[in-house]
Amino acid sequence: MANGSLSVGHAAIDLLPQKASTRYFRRLLISAGVLPPIHVLQHELTMYVSSVAGTLERNSANTLRRFYRWEVLPRLHRRYRDRGRDLSVGTFTVNRGQIRVIARFLTWLLERDLAVAELDQATLNHYTARNSGSETVNHFVRWAMRSRLAGGLITFERTPRTPLAAVTEDELWSAIDILVEGDDIEREVRIVGLFTLLYAQPLERSVSLTRDRVSVSDQRVSVRFGSTPIELEGAVGELVRLHLAAPPRRGYAVGDSEWVFEGMSPGAHLSAAYIRLRLREQRINARVSRETRMNLLAMRMPAAVLADVVGVVGATADRRKERTSGIWSQYPDLRT
Repeated sequence: MANGSLSVGHAAIDLLPQKASTRYFRRLLISAGVLPPIHVLQHELTMYVSSVAGTLERNSANTLRRFYRWEVLPRLHRRYRDRGRDLSVGTFTVNRGQIRVIARFLTWLLERDLAVAELDQATLNHYTARNSGSETVNHFVRWAMRSRLAGGLITFERTPRTPLAAVTEDELWSAIDILVEGDDIEREVRIVGLFTLLYAQPLERSVSLTRDRVSVSDQRVSVRFGSTPIELEGAVGELVRLHLAAPPRRGYAVGDSEWVFEGMSPGAHLSAAYIRLRLREQRINARVSRETRMNLLAMRMPAAVLADVVGVVGATADRRKERTSGIWSQYPDLRT
């Protein structure tokens, strides 16, 4: 691209091996305004599917492409693209692994001179009992049956998750004190952790907060996790104020970032996995702590308010309310 033998564009970057350094380079050029913005991880996943399909026999490759186009992409688009967001790193990694599992299953069938349409129950059971990724294979087979690519087969649904163990409320407040008073802990880790411990926010949602969802004035600091802004009082509000006033971490491009918690990779937000690791060093389990906070909030406020403030859908708030047997007596005051 530098000497003009290739046009400056994403197509040229696509010729490189798609690894972390290539992703950084692509994002660097996007951040600098050299390349038009795209959803980088979504683009990489699509390229990965094409690459894997290229290693398969023609009919198997077409089946894999159809599965990705009609089953995987619509779900990812609803969750990410339609909201103007790129895939999270975790979602990208999981879906790439699932494509690999399905390609391995299709190869196994081909080695036995079987097409998906010829798959029988005994063969499916034989494979899923002896290979990893049985949940993914069963998902693929259910899609194949809906798409009339396979006959009537019995598949096994994912085993329901057992409820997470919860910490006590005293333990939760002890963890909050660690983050409020921990001046030796990175400020981003403290803020994101407090969003989880106080407001039941998943790490993935907190790290992807955009600056337009945070309001800072001389009098108050507020953040919008759902449809209703929450005023951040005391130490939490002060931490957010200091964080937004600090110089950016990046040194790779000019201009303001849209992210509240900017990552080290150009144009990307901070990784939830990084925050989770740093919290574990403080003996704080983010998932378990969030479970406790969600239960406490559900006990003390109506489902409609919980959905508005925390940013969950109404059905989720209703289920949580039923599970915790929360009370409604505070509804008028909370709604006001």
